[in-house]
Amino acid sequence: MLIAHVTDPHIGLDMSPMPGHPGTEVAFRRALAHVKQLSPAPKVLLLSGDLSDSGRAQDYATLLNILKEELPEQATQGPLVLAVPGNHDLPETARLVLGDLMPVAEDAPAGHACVHVEHGGLQFIGLDTVVPGKAYGVVSPPQLDWLEARLNACAGQPVVIFMHHPPLMTGMSAMDACGLLEGIAPLKRLVAAHGAVQLIAAGHMHRPILGSLGGAPVLVAPSSSHQLELNLRPGAPVACRLEPPMIGLYRWTAEDGMACHFSHVEPFPGPFPT
Repeated sequence: MLIAHVTDPHIGLDMSPMPGHPGTEVAFRRALAHVKQLSPAPKVLLLSGDLSDSGRAQDYATLLNILKEELPEQATQGPLVLAVPGNHDLPETARLVLGDLMPVAEDAPAGHACVHVEHGGLQFIGLDTVVPGKAYGVVSPPQLDWLEARLNACAGQPVVIFMHHPPLMTGMSAMDACGLLEGIAPLKRLVAAHGAVQLIAAGHMHRPILGSLGGAPVLVAPSSSHQLELNLRPGAPVACRLEPPMIGLYRWTAEDGMACHFSHVEPFPGPFPT
C-alpha cells in the first residue's frame, strides 16, 4: 500500500506578500496532480489539517471541488481521502462541508473530530488537536481515553495515527511554542503499549521533519503551499520560504513495515540512465 500525505494547504490565504507564489489553490491542485500521476497509485490520501486558512465554508468547498477535479473518486480506483482539522480550521464547519472526508467516529469525544477507519489492512486513527482560537494544540484526556479504547480494540494490528500538531520538539522554538503542548507523554505511553503503530503522520511545521514517539516514527510532511525557514537558533522568528513543495509518500506492507519518502511536486530533469 502507498499512502500519500498532503498537509497545510491553507486555502484562502493571501499569498501576495510572497512574490512568485502561485496561490494556495494552485499549489494544492499541483500537489494532487502529482499524487494522481504516481505509480503505483496511492490507496489512501491523508490531509492533516490547516485545510483552510480561516475556516470559511467557501474554502472547504473550494478544497472539495479541487479534490473532485484532480483525483478520481474512490469508487473508480481513486484513493480513500481522510482529513483531520488544524489550528487554522473550524472543525465543525469543516465536517459539515467535507462530509465523508472527515468521517468522525460515532463514539468520538464530544467536540472532537476523531477518525477511525480500517483500510487495506491498516487501522487509520485521526486525532483532533485543535484548541479553538489558539495556535497550539493538545491531545485532551477524553481523546486519550478514546484512543486507548481504539488501540485496545485493534491490539496486534498495524496502526497509522495522523494529526495536525506533531508530538515532538523540533528545535524551531517559535513553532514549538505553538506546537502540541499537552498530551505527548500519555500519547507516548499508549503508542508504546500498543506496539504496532507503524507511523504518526503530522503537519503544522511546514517542513519535512522526522522524529519518533513510543517506538513509532513521527513524520512531519511539508506544506503544499509554503515552507518555514529552518532556523534552530533559540528565539528565532518565524519566516517563510518558497522551497520546492513536497508531499509525504509512505510505503507499507505487512512483511516489510513502513518506509517513508518525500516526493517533490515539481518536475526536475531526469531520470537519466546510469
